[in-house]
Amino acid sequence: MTMEELQKAIKLQYQSKGIARCRNNALNKVFTFLKDSNFNNNAVFLNKSKEELKADYAQYWNKELNGAEKQVINDIYNYINVNSNFIAVKKAINKEVKIKTKPKNISLLSDHKIGLSAWVGDSPKILILGTMPGDKSLKEQAYYCDIAHNSFWKIMYSIFGEKDSVSNYDFIASYNITLWDCVQSGVRKGSTDDGYDINSLIPNDIQSFLKEHPSIRTIILNGKGKGSKRHPSTVFLFNRFFSTMDFDGKIILLSSTSNTCSLAFEEKLKEWSVISELVK
Repeated sequence: MTMEELQKAIKLQYQSKGIARCRNNALNKVFTFLKDSNFNNNAVFLNKSKEELKADYAQYWNKELNGAEKQVINDIYNYINVNSNFIAVKKAINKEVKIKTKPKNISLLSDHKIGLSAWVGDSPKILILGTMPGDKSLKEQAYYCDIAHNSFWKIMYSIFGEKDSVSNYDFIASYNITLWDCVQSGVRKGSTDDGYDINSLIPNDIQSFLKEHPSIRTIILNGKGKGSKRHPSTVFLFNRFFSTMDFDGKIILLSSTSNTCSLAFEEKLKEWSVISELVK
């Protein structure tokens, strides 16, 4: 993880909690210090304690830390600690350090995943959100690729009619529909909702995205399930990260297109057909 990636991850956390404005200045100052102090490679400053780093920071700026700056440093350590094994393994692979014994949770290296960018056309009207792409979709770098376990594209083709020789990206964009997810990155074992490590999840910046695309007037959550920390659903993640988001359009909950949903295909199709009116 580079310093830029780490700074973005912490900033996204602040945005999801609605505290970005009051803490961005402190965040920028802390990362200016880290970058100027040659802490650029995989967060090697973790060899220092938080108190040691705070002392170095105070010396760098020749002043005492304020409350926001102290909290930023605490938040950085808290975030890194969630992914500490991932970083340790990555260091070992890069031969920066030697690990003689296998880290306790070495599987975090493969379980730490980064989602996809939004699929968005020129004039989006609907934003459909899921939790995070499954392993097959991440491998193919395309949404809802596992057609054996998810009926999303079958539903879309049934509503709008399938177009030959057109990619799914162009197909969905042509109907002014955008696809994205609540989660930008985090630890997830496999492709099931009970595989998430809830404390590792970093949300996408939905608020900024909506400001960039004011034509979006409807958000559809793919799945109605309430969810929980152990089994986070789209609704659970949306409420957790975006409950204070400024959006005056419609938010609609539809049954999950996943084949684990107990509804028959015909029932899902009838429910999802509402989007044919929303895109007009």
